[in-house]
Amino acid sequence: EALVRLGRVNIVVVGKTGVGKSTLVNAVFHGNLAETGDGRPVTRTTREIRKEGIPLSVFDTRGLEIGEYKNALQELEKFIQERRRSEDPNQHIHIAWICIMEESRRVEDAEIRLAEMLDRYVPVVAVITKSIADNGFRQKVQELLPQARNTVRVLAKEMVLDSGHEIPPIGLESLVEITM
Repeated sequence: EALVRLGRVNIVVVGKTGVGKSTLVNAVFHGNLAETGDGRPVTRTTREIRKEGIPLSVFDTRGLEIGEYKNALQELEKFIQERRRSEDPNQHIHIAWICIMEESRRVEDAEIRLAEMLDRYVPVVAVITKSIADNGFRQKVQELLPQARNTVRVLAKEMVLDSGHEIPPIGLESLVEITM
């Protein structure tokens, strides 16, 4: 009954191709709901992902490609605006996760513009994906994306290095707590 009264929370997950958006979605839902892969982009359209009994929808978006960035940004803004027009607040997008891969050690101008656009509609959380060695990058992301309410470092799935050393997932609980 409490879950019914609470309603549904809708999160849009955005970022460049290959940063680990779909892997993050799978980790949050503890399942294999979003297709992932190496090499070519896997997610081609925005997909709503739900899991029975969880009042949460995650919208896994296609990766932002350099050559198609402007069109992808316009599509994303149109998608958020359309959902905002609904009289049912359970249809609105409530928060955005902007994923930036830690090993890139860069926040691109495109990601800054993305954060600025999203901030006009919803709270933004910066998610540093594939995190294994911060070295001050979290602070730099927070400085470059002042629209982000918080910046969270996440390793969505266990990583095994060539040496056999295993690095367990980190940050998922923090991301969920900050989001809520």
